[in-house]
Amino acid sequence: MREDPARGPFDPRRIHTFRWLVHSEQGGKDAARSERMADDGTMAGHLILVPTPIGNLGDLTDRAKEALAQADLVACEDTRRTGGLLKHLGIEKPLLRFDDHAGAAAFERLGLELLSGRCVAYCSDAGMPGINDPGFEIARAARVAGAKVTVLPGASAVLLAVVASGLPCHAFSFWGYLPNRSEPRRTMLKKLGAEEETVVVFETPHRIHETLADLEAFLPDREIALGRELTKLHETWYRGTPAQVSAQLGREDRGEMVLVLAGASAKRLVTEGAAAFDGTDLPDWARAFLAAAREGGMTLREAVKPLAKHLGVSASELYRMATEL
Repeated sequence: MREDPARGPFDPRRIHTFRWLVHSEQGGKDAARSERMADDGTMAGHLILVPTPIGNLGDLTDRAKEALAQADLVACEDTRRTGGLLKHLGIEKPLLRFDDHAGAAAFERLGLELLSGRCVAYCSDAGMPGINDPGFEIARAARVAGAKVTVLPGASAVLLAVVASGLPCHAFSFWGYLPNRSEPRRTMLKKLGAEEETVVVFETPHRIHETLADLEAFLPDREIALGRELTKLHETWYRGTPAQVSAQLGREDRGEMVLVLAGASAKRLVTEGAAAFDGTDLPDWARAFLAAAREGGMTLREAVKPLAKHLGVSASELYRMATEL
C-alpha cells in the first residue's frame, strides 16, 4: 500500500507513445504483428506482475522469489525500495524505474526488452501491482508489444482489509486514496456513503482524524473499520461508528491505514431488522453479523456494542443473549 496522494486520471498518451515506439521498432508494421510473433513463439517477451509484502517480508511467496530471480530486468516504482528487497533476497538484477511519471524513455526501454524476447518482472512499492499504482499501464504496454503477461497471486491490503473488517465482503468496491483537500474529500465521502456495497479506501495518517470527523458528521451511525500497520508487528484494528473509532484511535497518527465502510444496503438491512426484533430472540442476520465480526478479530463484547445500538437494547443484555446461542 502506497503513502502517495490519490493518483490522477490515466493519460492514454503514454500508451499511444509506446504504441508508436513499437511501430518504429518493427520497421513500420503495425503493432498487431507483435501479437502474431507471440503466437508463433518467436521473440515473445514475458512480463510478470509480482506482488510484494505490504509489511511482513514473510508474506513474499516462493513464486514471487523465483520470478524475481529469473527475470532479465526488474521494473519498479521505487528502485531504492525494490533494490532493498532484492538485496534481502540475495538477488542482483538491473532495475528500471517505472512510476506515475514514467516517460517515453521508460516505455522505450520496456518495449525493447520485451520485443527482444526478454523477461521483465514488475513490482509496486508494496502489494498487488495494478492496484493504485501504474501496474495496469505497464501491463497494457506489454500487450501492445505482444508479450505474454502473467500475474502472480499475493499480498493485497485491499483484500486483507475487507475480510478482516468484519463487514459484508460478498460485494465491495475500492476507491484508492481519498482526496487531499477538505472539500473534495467531503464530497467523495458523501458519494461513498450512498454506495450499496462495502467500500474500501486508503488514507494517510496525518489526515485520518479529519476524515473520521467528516464521517461522524455525514454518516454518524455507519459501521466502519480502520486497520493500521497491516501484517506488521503492531497491526491494530478499530471498529464501530466513526465516533467510536475516533475515540479508540486517540491521537495516534502513525502507520499506513486502510478504512472500510459498511455499505448503505448493510445499514438498511440492520435498520429493517431492528424494527422486527422482538427483544427475545436474535434474528439470523444479527447472528451472521456477530459471527462475521468474531471471524474478523473482534471480541464478542466489542461486536455486540454497535449491534445493540441498532436494536435498541443494552449491550449487556445483548451480550447475555449472544452467549446463550
